[in-house]
Amino acid sequence: MVIRKTNDTDIQNIAELYILNWKTTYIGLLSEQYLNNIDICYGVKKWSDFLKKENHNIFVAYDKQNCFLGFLAYRPDDEIKQCLYLDSLHVSQKARGKGIGTKLIQNVFQYAINKKYHNISICIVKGNENAKKLYTKLGAVHYKYFIDDFDGTKSNSEKLIWYDLNCF
Repeated sequence: MVIRKTNDTDIQNIAELYILNWKTTYIGLLSEQYLNNIDICYGVKKWSDFLKKENHNIFVAYDKQNCFLGFLAYRPDDEIKQCLYLDSLHVSQKARGKGIGTKLIQNVFQYAINKKYHNISICIVKGNENAKKLYTKLGAVHYKYFIDDFDGTKSNSEKLIWYDLNCF
């Protein structure tokens, strides 16, 4: 497996996986109208715009046959000083359960340590138990509950934080 920082050739893969995962993971957690309105064009614009911002980046994972496995987007946390925020983690359905998400997180942890961040945070939609289970297994703990807003669609969400960046 190869994990590297993204480039322009990855945007379509990122957008497709992002939209597919949202439309399957968040059924019953976010409004049907919202999920029906997001499409590949939305995903391409979202991630192209994300990468144009300062200190925003994405790690991508590919297998040896250059098949896209997943991505992890990250940026500085807007709320907590010296904290790196994991904006989005997505692994393809066929690659789940093989440690791809954990390896992407490990890469971001090394990046955070190298850049002298003190903590790492992530937000999850309440009800996304698979994500919460992975993050807490890897050492994240509850930070706060809040109402998130996805383009006008509200959701009960939870912010988790890693206080120990050497937990791997």
